[in-house]
Amino acid sequence: MQGHPYLAGPKRPLNPQIRALARAPITDRTDASAVGWSILLACAHARMQYRDLHEAALTDRWPGLEFVRTHRTNAGERTPRLDATAELARQWAKAVTAASYTQSSTAGPSPARRAAETTVADLLTRMDSQPHRWSGKTGAQDRLVLLALAARTVAAATAEVHLSERDWALAAGLTRDTVADRLKALVQQGWVARVQRAAGPWAAVWQIVRPGGGERRSGAVFTPEMQSKLDAELECAREDIWHARPLGVLGMRVWTQLASGRLSVRELAARLGICPATVRSKLRALRSLGLCTADGRVYRSRSRLARAAVAAGVDGAHADRVRLYRLHSAVFVWWFTTRHQPQRSDALAEWGEFPDPAEAEQTHPTDIALAYGATSTGPPVSATTWGAAMAAQDLHREADPDSWWELVAAARAALPAPDMLLAPHQWARTTAA
Repeated sequence: MQGHPYLAGPKRPLNPQIRALARAPITDRTDASAVGWSILLACAHARMQYRDLHEAALTDRWPGLEFVRTHRTNAGERTPRLDATAELARQWAKAVTAASYTQSSTAGPSPARRAAETTVADLLTRMDSQPHRWSGKTGAQDRLVLLALAARTVAAATAEVHLSERDWALAAGLTRDTVADRLKALVQQGWVARVQRAAGPWAAVWQIVRPGGGERRSGAVFTPEMQSKLDAELECAREDIWHARPLGVLGMRVWTQLASGRLSVRELAARLGICPATVRSKLRALRSLGLCTADGRVYRSRSRLARAAVAAGVDGAHADRVRLYRLHSAVFVWWFTTRHQPQRSDALAEWGEFPDPAEAEQTHPTDIALAYGATSTGPPVSATTWGAAMAAQDLHREADPDSWWELVAAARAALPAPDMLLAPHQWARTTAA
């Protein structure tokens, strides 16, 4: 296996986060390419060689390198590559090239990453020390909102992160409206702070607030176990089954508590801050969907959760929300691009002009309802310009799923930066997509 590039120097061990990423299975909601690229880049920085990656990807079959072995079809499934070895060689060459342009320090994590991890470790420690704060429905929602911000903070390796309400909701397994509502309480109570408000298509900047302005150290250290627990709780929250009306976030909390040990109805009610009648209701729903037994035994496998979602009629609910929120963002970027770059945008060349009211009236309400995913929840929405744009973007998404979101991202990146849009002019009051 000669002739493949690598960075000179002694081989170094991969850090615990990358090893955990390499072992984590790829699900239908995982961005396999992003995970695989992160692993390859870390391996290049660790001075590994192509033969090491060939063994890891094709012999040991690291789950995190699934994108080398398979690719996603238009139906959303993964199918084996005919040229896995060639794909690995191509991706490895890219990773080594990218790694060669960055200085990888042997002194450990950067100060920014250490600060971000310390902030998150402090937050998780404080949350664990106040279990009653997360009781009830709103308490459970608050917990998920904070965990999603913690995960983004660690991933970005910075204390201040851009995070839109829609992305926040998708990470936490909640709706955008819920995130917006709970953020008000979390800001007032000093858990989080908005550093910079949203500007045009750019999300607001948020940070975790540390008591005493972050000057006092709690002694908390961010560990691989913390990372695994954080990822697992958020992944559970994004399961389709919790979209079922009889369950929701409280059903998830009852199921999670039972999974940690058999508890009586009274004990569950006390721990979760809800009434016994609500606990009994959630237990009946969990039993009817095959997620627990009458004596309190819990079934925890992903396959069991997936079967329960099918039985409850909510299979694919999270993916539908991802699609809907991405369409919302795409329409906002399209509308903004039409006003800022009407003559020089690849996006407008692909999508055309943003619909006007006359064009909207020509769009059938059923098409708009399908784009919104609203056919099962009520009558078709009215034909507004926004609705017509949603329907048009959905058609573009279906026609070219591999490049649709990349084009949205490119159009967003070509627009004025947040600091320009925050100037006191007509765009300053616009909310983020």
